[in-house]
Amino acid sequence: MFIMRLLNWSGKQIQRSMSHTRYTRLLLVSIIALFAVIMPQTAFAGQTVDPSTLNPPPPPEFNPECKAVGDGTICSLAFTELEGPDPIGLICGSGSNSFEIVGADTRTVQGRRYYDRNGDLTQRHFREVMVGTLTNPLTGASIAFIQADTIVHNLAVPGDFDTGTVSITGEWRASTPHGGTVLIDVGRWVGAQSDGTTFFENGQHPLLAYYGYGDTAAIQPLCDALR
Repeated sequence: MFIMRLLNWSGKQIQRSMSHTRYTRLLLVSIIALFAVIMPQTAFAGQTVDPSTLNPPPPPEFNPECKAVGDGTICSLAFTELEGPDPIGLICGSGSNSFEIVGADTRTVQGRRYYDRNGDLTQRHFREVMVGTLTNPLTGASIAFIQADTIVHNLAVPGDFDTGTVSITGEWRASTPHGGTVLIDVGRWVGAQSDGTTFFENGQHPLLAYYGYGDTAAIQPLCDALR
Protein backbone atom coordinates (compact mmCIF):
# COMPACT_ATOMS: atom_id res chain seq x y z
CA MET A 1 0.00 0.00 0.00
CA PHE A 2 1.25 3.49 -0.87
CA ILE A 3 0.92 4.75 2.69
CA MET A 4 3.31 2.08 3.92
CA ARG A 5 5.69 2.66 1.02
CA LEU A 6 5.77 6.37 1.90
CA LEU A 7 6.52 5.40 5.50
CA ASN A 8 9.36 3.14 4.38
CA TRP A 9 10.95 5.78 2.17
CA SER A 10 10.51 8.66 4.62
CA GLY A 11 11.52 6.66 7.68
CA LYS A 12 14.17 4.20 6.46
CA GLN A 13 15.23 4.46 2.99
CA ILE A 14 10.42 6.02 -5.29
CA GLN A 15 16.13 11.34 -15.51
CA ARG A 16 13.02 10.14 -16.94
CA SER A 17 15.24 10.29 -19.96
CA MET A 18 18.37 8.24 -20.14
CA SER A 19 21.41 9.79 -21.71
CA HIS A 20 22.23 8.27 -25.06
CA THR A 21 25.81 8.03 -26.20
CA ARG A 22 26.47 10.13 -29.26
CA TYR A 23 29.18 8.89 -31.53
CA THR A 24 31.09 11.24 -33.79
CA ARG A 25 31.33 10.41 -37.44
CA LEU A 26 34.14 8.01 -38.16
CA LEU A 27 35.86 6.83 -41.28
CA LEU A 28 34.32 3.71 -42.78
CA VAL A 29 37.29 1.62 -41.68
CA SER A 30 36.90 2.82 -38.08
CA ILE A 31 33.16 2.04 -38.05
CA ILE A 32 33.74 -1.48 -39.29
CA ALA A 33 36.40 -2.02 -36.63
CA LEU A 34 34.09 -0.69 -33.90
CA PHE A 35 31.19 -2.93 -34.95
CA ALA A 36 33.50 -5.92 -35.00
CA VAL A 37 34.19 -5.34 -31.30
CA ILE A 38 30.68 -4.41 -30.13
CA MET A 39 28.32 -6.64 -32.07
CA PRO A 40 29.36 -9.98 -30.54
CA GLN A 41 28.61 -8.53 -27.08
CA THR A 42 25.37 -6.63 -27.73
CA ALA A 43 21.88 -7.86 -28.61
CA PHE A 44 20.35 -6.50 -31.81
CA ALA A 45 17.83 -3.68 -31.26
CA GLY A 46 14.32 -5.09 -30.84
CA GLN A 47 15.57 -8.55 -29.94
CA THR A 48 13.84 -10.20 -26.96
CA VAL A 49 15.99 -10.35 -23.82
CA ASP A 50 15.60 -12.99 -21.10
CA PRO A 51 14.68 -11.03 -17.91
CA SER A 52 16.62 -13.48 -15.75
CA THR A 53 19.88 -12.33 -17.37
CA LEU A 54 19.45 -8.78 -16.03
CA ASN A 55 20.75 -7.35 -12.75
CA PRO A 56 18.59 -7.26 -10.76
CA PRO A 57 15.98 -9.13 -12.82
CA PRO A 58 12.41 -7.79 -12.79
CA PRO A 59 10.19 -10.08 -10.69
CA PRO A 60 8.27 -12.64 -12.81
CA GLU A 61 4.97 -11.52 -11.25
CA PHE A 62 5.49 -8.10 -12.91
CA ASN A 63 4.98 -9.80 -16.32
CA PRO A 64 8.17 -8.29 -17.78
CA GLU A 65 8.67 -8.04 -21.53
CA CYS A 66 12.27 -7.06 -22.23
CA LYS A 67 13.79 -5.96 -25.52
CA ALA A 68 17.22 -4.78 -26.59
CA VAL A 69 17.66 -1.13 -27.55
CA GLY A 70 20.68 0.71 -28.91
CA ASP A 71 22.35 1.24 -25.55
CA GLY A 72 20.90 -1.52 -23.40
CA THR A 73 17.55 -3.11 -22.53
CA ILE A 74 14.08 -1.81 -21.71
CA CYS A 75 11.59 -3.97 -19.80
CA SER A 76 7.88 -3.10 -19.90
CA LEU A 77 5.90 -4.14 -16.83
CA ALA A 78 2.17 -4.42 -16.10
CA PHE A 79 0.34 -6.12 -13.26
CA THR A 80 -2.54 -5.85 -10.80
CA GLU A 81 -2.46 -7.07 -7.22
CA LEU A 82 -4.60 -7.06 -4.08
CA GLU A 83 -3.07 -5.50 -0.96
CA GLY A 84 -4.37 -6.12 2.57
CA PRO A 85 -6.41 -5.90 4.61
CA ASP A 86 -3.57 -4.91 6.91
CA PRO A 87 -3.00 -2.41 9.74
CA ILE A 88 -1.26 0.61 8.19
CA GLY A 89 0.30 2.32 11.18
CA LEU A 90 -2.24 5.14 11.57
CA ILE A 91 -3.37 5.20 15.21
CA CYS A 92 -6.53 7.07 16.18
CA GLY A 93 -7.25 8.08 19.75
CA SER A 94 -5.66 6.81 22.95
CA GLY A 95 -6.35 4.30 25.67
CA SER A 96 -9.24 1.86 25.36
CA ASN A 97 -10.87 3.90 22.61
CA SER A 98 -7.85 3.85 20.32
CA PHE A 99 -7.68 1.85 17.09
CA GLU A 100 -5.28 1.29 14.22
CA ILE A 101 -6.75 1.91 10.78
CA VAL A 102 -6.87 -1.13 8.50
CA GLY A 103 -6.34 -0.62 4.78
CA ALA A 104 -7.04 -2.74 1.70
CA ASP A 105 -6.79 -1.90 -1.98
CA THR A 106 -6.41 -3.06 -5.55
CA ARG A 107 -3.15 -1.81 -7.04
CA THR A 108 -2.60 -1.51 -10.81
CA VAL A 109 0.91 -0.79 -12.08
CA GLN A 110 2.38 0.00 -15.48
CA GLY A 111 6.01 0.91 -15.93
CA ARG A 112 9.45 0.36 -17.34
CA ARG A 113 12.88 -0.66 -16.17
CA TYR A 114 15.96 0.56 -18.01
CA TYR A 115 19.19 -1.44 -18.11
CA ASP A 116 22.57 -0.47 -19.55
CA ARG A 117 24.53 -2.49 -22.11
CA ASN A 118 26.02 -4.57 -19.27
CA GLY A 119 22.54 -5.60 -18.13
CA ASP A 120 22.63 -3.47 -14.96
CA LEU A 121 19.53 -1.56 -13.87
CA THR A 122 19.81 2.23 -14.20
CA GLN A 123 16.22 3.44 -13.74
CA ARG A 124 12.75 2.34 -12.62
CA HIS A 125 9.85 4.44 -13.88
CA PHE A 126 6.27 3.42 -13.17
CA ARG A 127 2.74 4.66 -12.66
CA GLU A 128 0.46 3.09 -10.07
CA VAL A 129 -3.20 3.50 -9.15
CA MET A 130 -4.72 2.15 -5.95
CA VAL A 131 -8.42 2.05 -5.12
CA GLY A 132 -9.36 0.82 -1.67
CA THR A 133 -10.88 1.32 1.76
CA LEU A 134 -9.80 2.40 5.23
CA THR A 135 -11.61 0.70 8.10
CA ASN A 136 -12.05 1.07 11.85
CA PRO A 137 -11.63 -2.56 13.01
CA LEU A 138 -13.62 -1.91 16.20
CA THR A 139 -16.81 -0.64 14.56
CA GLY A 140 -16.51 -1.67 10.92
CA ALA A 141 -16.91 1.94 9.78
CA SER A 142 -15.04 2.55 6.53
CA ILE A 143 -14.26 5.21 3.94
CA ALA A 144 -12.87 4.96 0.42
CA PHE A 145 -9.53 6.18 -0.86
CA ILE A 146 -7.81 6.46 -4.22
CA GLN A 147 -4.10 6.94 -4.91
CA ALA A 148 -2.46 7.79 -8.23
CA ASP A 149 1.24 8.47 -8.48
CA THR A 150 4.35 8.30 -10.62
CA ILE A 151 7.57 6.93 -9.15
CA VAL A 152 11.01 7.40 -10.67
CA HIS A 153 14.09 5.75 -9.17
CA ASN A 154 17.45 6.72 -10.69
CA LEU A 155 20.20 4.41 -9.47
CA ALA A 156 23.54 6.02 -8.62
CA VAL A 157 25.34 2.70 -9.11
CA PRO A 158 23.95 0.61 -11.99
CA GLY A 159 22.60 -2.68 -10.69
CA ASP A 160 22.70 -1.62 -7.00
CA PHE A 161 19.02 -1.26 -6.07
CA ASP A 162 19.70 0.59 -2.80
CA THR A 163 21.49 3.55 -4.40
CA GLY A 164 20.29 6.76 -6.03
CA THR A 165 17.26 8.97 -5.60
CA VAL A 166 13.52 8.34 -5.63
CA SER A 167 10.86 10.82 -6.77
CA ILE A 168 7.18 10.30 -5.91
CA THR A 169 4.64 12.63 -7.51
CA GLY A 170 0.91 12.15 -7.09
CA GLU A 171 -2.23 12.37 -5.00
CA TRP A 172 -3.86 10.33 -2.25
CA ARG A 173 -7.46 11.18 -1.34
CA ALA A 174 -9.85 9.70 1.23
CA SER A 175 -13.56 10.37 0.67
CA THR A 176 -16.91 9.98 2.38
CA PRO A 177 -19.59 7.70 0.87
CA HIS A 178 -21.16 10.84 -0.61
CA GLY A 179 -17.94 11.93 -2.31
CA GLY A 180 -16.79 14.60 0.11
CA THR A 181 -13.05 14.83 0.74
CA VAL A 182 -11.92 13.67 4.18
CA LEU A 183 -8.17 14.07 3.74
CA ILE A 184 -5.85 14.71 0.82
CA ASP A 185 -2.10 14.18 0.45
CA VAL A 186 -0.74 15.68 -2.77
CA GLY A 187 2.54 16.93 -4.19
CA ARG A 188 6.08 15.69 -4.75
CA TRP A 189 8.75 14.11 -2.59
CA VAL A 190 12.37 13.40 -3.55
CA GLY A 191 14.74 11.49 -1.32
CA ALA A 192 17.46 8.89 -0.94
CA GLN A 193 16.60 5.30 -1.79
CA SER A 194 19.00 4.00 0.86
CA ASP A 195 17.75 5.74 4.01
CA GLY A 196 14.85 8.03 3.07
CA THR A 197 16.70 11.30 3.59
CA THR A 198 14.48 14.04 2.14
CA PHE A 199 16.09 16.19 -0.56
CA PHE A 200 12.99 18.06 -1.72
CA GLU A 201 9.33 18.23 -0.78
CA ASN A 202 6.38 20.35 -1.85
CA GLY A 203 2.62 20.18 -1.62
CA GLN A 204 0.34 19.03 1.18
CA HIS A 205 1.54 15.94 3.07
CA PRO A 206 -0.44 15.08 6.22
CA LEU A 207 0.55 11.41 5.94
CA LEU A 208 4.23 12.29 5.88
CA ALA A 209 3.65 14.67 8.78
CA TYR A 210 2.20 11.78 10.80
CA TYR A 211 4.55 8.99 9.76
CA GLY A 212 7.72 11.06 9.60
CA TYR A 213 7.21 13.60 12.38
CA GLY A 214 4.55 12.13 14.68
CA ASP A 215 1.98 14.87 14.05
CA THR A 216 -1.21 13.14 15.23
CA ALA A 217 -3.37 16.17 14.41
CA ALA A 218 -2.51 15.73 10.73
CA ILE A 219 -4.71 12.62 10.44
CA GLN A 220 -7.50 13.72 12.78
CA PRO A 221 -10.01 14.13 9.92
CA LEU A 222 -9.52 10.43 9.09
CA CYS A 223 -10.07 9.43 12.68
CA ASP A 224 -13.20 11.56 12.96
CA ALA A 225 -14.65 10.05 9.78
CA LEU A 226 -14.08 6.50 11.07
CA ARG A 227 -15.63 6.94 14.53
